[in-house]
Amino acid sequence: MVNGRDNRKILNEKIALRIKTLREKIEPNQSKFAEAHLMDRQIINRWESTTDGRGISIHSIKKFCSMIDISLKEFFDCELFSG
Repeated sequence: MVNGRDNRKILNEKIALRIKTLREKIEPNQSKFAEAHLMDRQIINRWESTTDGRGISIHSIKKFCSMIDISLKEFFDCELFSG
């Protein structure tokens, strides 16, 4: 049985993977993507990372979605989040 902590970890990993996948479709290079959006590469790296255990806020997900011109619904409407 998966507990709440494990569920959060799994969700954080899925979100990080989704961000990375979408970002790589636009620009495979983190630094170039960050530069194009006037951001520090470390922010993008943190969004795509699962090692710190902090996860990402819904505000940051919304900001990312705005950067790549998709809605939050489109972000979460994928096979990764079904089930």
